[in-house]
Amino acid sequence: MRALLAKPGYLQTKYQGGAATFDADQRALDLRAAPKDVAAVKRATQTVVSDTGIFYQEAAHRTTALGHYVLSDSGSGQADIKGFGQVEYDLRTGTGRIQNARLPINNGQMWFLTVDRGALVTDSAPGKAMSEYGRGGTLTSCDDSIPDYHFVFKDVKHTSANTIVARSLLLYIKDVPVVWLPFMFTDARVGRHSGILTPRFGVGDIVRNSASYRRNVENVGYYWVLSDYMDAATWLDWRSSSGGDNNSLDPGWLRLNGEWQYRWLDRFLSGRLGTAYTSQRDGSNNLALSWAHQQEFSRNSHLTTNLNYVKNTTLQRQNTFNPYAALATISSSLNYQQKIGPASLSLGGTRKQYPGREQVDQTLPTLSLTTGPVRLANWLTWTPNFNYTTSQTTHMDQPGVVTYRYVTNASGARDSVKIARSSYTSQLSFDTPIQIFGYNIRNAFRINQQRNDFPEQKVIYDVETGAQQTRIYASTFRSDIDWTPDFQIPPLLGHNKFNLTPTIALANVDPGPFWVKTERTNGEYVHQSKRLSFGLSAAPTIYGLFPGFGPFARLRHSVSPTVGYTYAPRADVSDAYLNAIGATRQGYRGGLQQNAVSFGLSTAVDSKFKVKSDSTGTQTSPSQKLVSIQFTPLAYDFEVAHHAGGAIARLTTQTWGYSLHSDFLPGLQFSTNYSLFQGSTLSDTAVFKPYRENVSASLNISQTENPFAVFARLFGKAVPEAQKSPTPTTDQVRPRPDDALARQVAALPVAGSGSRGERFLLPQTQGWRASFTFSSSRPRPPTGNNVLDFDPRQRCEQLSGGNSFIFNTCLEQLRVAPTTDTPVQSTTLGGQAYRIPATTSLNGNMNFNLTPKWAVGWQTTYDLERHEFASHIVQLQRDIHDWRATFAFTQSPNGNFAFNFSIALKAEPDLKFDYNRATVRSGISPF
Repeated sequence: MRALLAKPGYLQTKYQGGAATFDADQRALDLRAAPKDVAAVKRATQTVVSDTGIFYQEAAHRTTALGHYVLSDSGSGQADIKGFGQVEYDLRTGTGRIQNARLPINNGQMWFLTVDRGALVTDSAPGKAMSEYGRGGTLTSCDDSIPDYHFVFKDVKHTSANTIVARSLLLYIKDVPVVWLPFMFTDARVGRHSGILTPRFGVGDIVRNSASYRRNVENVGYYWVLSDYMDAATWLDWRSSSGGDNNSLDPGWLRLNGEWQYRWLDRFLSGRLGTAYTSQRDGSNNLALSWAHQQEFSRNSHLTTNLNYVKNTTLQRQNTFNPYAALATISSSLNYQQKIGPASLSLGGTRKQYPGREQVDQTLPTLSLTTGPVRLANWLTWTPNFNYTTSQTTHMDQPGVVTYRYVTNASGARDSVKIARSSYTSQLSFDTPIQIFGYNIRNAFRINQQRNDFPEQKVIYDVETGAQQTRIYASTFRSDIDWTPDFQIPPLLGHNKFNLTPTIALANVDPGPFWVKTERTNGEYVHQSKRLSFGLSAAPTIYGLFPGFGPFARLRHSVSPTVGYTYAPRADVSDAYLNAIGATRQGYRGGLQQNAVSFGLSTAVDSKFKVKSDSTGTQTSPSQKLVSIQFTPLAYDFEVAHHAGGAIARLTTQTWGYSLHSDFLPGLQFSTNYSLFQGSTLSDTAVFKPYRENVSASLNISQTENPFAVFARLFGKAVPEAQKSPTPTTDQVRPRPDDALARQVAALPVAGSGSRGERFLLPQTQGWRASFTFSSSRPRPPTGNNVLDFDPRQRCEQLSGGNSFIFNTCLEQLRVAPTTDTPVQSTTLGGQAYRIPATTSLNGNMNFNLTPKWAVGWQTTYDLERHEFASHIVQLQRDIHDWRATFAFTQSPNGNFAFNFSIALKAEPDLKFDYNRATVRSGISPF
């Protein structure tokens, strides 16, 4: 037998059984299983096992098994086939017939396929799995003995390529039939592989439930695996044009999408390139491009790009149902970083487009060269830094006094042409701090250039008399050059309790730059004077320790004042310089002697809790802040107060504010800011009139991070370990990934799979979580003769061109945040000033569980000025054993809203049943 088993060129067949009967004439072998044992036949990698008997006919190469059976093929890597009944298998052709079989299919998620009657066909290629055919049976991913759900089909095929195709399916939840499907196709292969993408559509897209419903079909396409390092996909999105016309706000569209992804880990580069071309029924179209790339050239050199471009921003905004995409800017960024010895080089740029607008903001290039301390000698250290930035704003759409140019057309009639408005700015700075024998000498050089390439009306003041006249310039410009040296003396008396530090600086008399060139100087530079400025500052910290009470072991109150004194002799500023910056000597106080003090303050109350220990007795915990308050420093000039004849009115601080924080309110940040004077503090016409301009507050709380756990501990109640520390963690301070405000301003891709946005799924966490952000802005109304009201309706009328959809979407955006895109500032005094309306909004993001299986989420923005909601995302999710049901409603600021109901299979998320209802509106909120 050993010689026969070792004979080359033959396959081995092994038999096992309790009893064997061999018919030599028929060359048939009957194997009977012994009691409580099995019979088995193995040939090469194929094995047949039965608890009753196996009947083998060598001449026909056929095996028949009865009873409970197991078929396996170790060479294919396929799971064993188990069943009950009769099995006929042809060992020569690799085909067989089975009854009542259960076929597990593992593609990362186990599927269970059962067939009443089936056939097996082995692939001719070596190592390939069998193809399985079945008539009548079930398909499920639930491993319970009685599955929670299953599909009942008429016919099924599981190919050797690990794909499943079935027809005439009926979905059962428990034993209740739910829905019938004509066919189902799923790719069960493991890992990356080419194949058809799963289309996304709802039940209403198959059978419309109303005449006004617009069908939407997405993700009809194909995915290619090009190599181990790259892949590509192309797909089509379609929205029906049924019932639309050329004047409809929703004419329907066809969108062609493509994406190429690459990732070479050994070459340290990865990225994706996406494109989308949208064509509407009314003839308009849009091209969107996105490119994200990351590459490390070496340990000290890497490149990061995130580029987005949209041809038609109006169409991009109009066809989105994602509130974040409707509000987010279309941003691009590029950054290259290189470390050269002790220096670090950074080169890059940014570009921004705005949904529904033509304006483009671009900052390119930005160059930064920084170094650490360069030790040239034991007594000499040099720390140079260089920065250069160029910014452009083109196709400006802000309102202005001169917006149109009136001309005579070819027919001799008067006509108007909209003036193209652009602005350009460049900034260069070079700092060369030097430390000589421990003494710091700082030299800072600044060059700023700005050009407004559009007509601008300005008020011109006579330097001596203050008389006014109005003039319109075709364009305005300003160039500034400044040099600021200062000398820092080491602290007096060494390291003392008061931290007394003297300083000497060569400062400008006027707070402006040293050299100035504007349109008022005929392109010539004029300069002001410099004077020595002497200063002395002290920054002590005063502590007060107090005995604890209740749960507190000890309290500490710290006060950290900062006191400074500055003196500078009187100096003059030339008339030419005042004329260049648009100032007048009437009420001007910039050249007075400086005799000023400044005062700042921060205070905090820290506490330590008592902690009981069984081994060491009572201990104290790390300190936490009960409250911490930071105030903006105030400056008071005695010389100015003497000349002005007033006291409080001669504060030289233009704005003042404070911020507070407490560890007992996790995630709480509050700050407010006041404008103290109406007018500039350099003029005696300034009026002390405090005016609140900004208030901002944020609060993040959850079941495990909230003040109630702290209060419970204060009164001696035990709390869970996760709630004992009231100190905010890093995750509390940083914006959460699903925070509404953070995602609104985030740069979203405009093409490729990333532009689709995430599915509306709630995090699988128990308990509740909420984050709130309150912001209020009301800039002090400017005074003067050249003030324009920032009227959102007037501005949007200029942008809309008579299109009601564009008008309403523009109006909605400007009412929510008019200060996010303020008009370009005038180069000198006397230019246009804008009266910005107040804005007050509250952003909320709340998630909580109604039951262990039901979760609710609500993200919204409420406009407190208009008393209406700007956007909504409401989600209700049910987590079932094998399924996840999601109800979602979204309303975008552009008026578009969508309702989605989806039941998705966890084992195969693309296997879902959706109801989608998306409507394009005119921008009028339905609330």
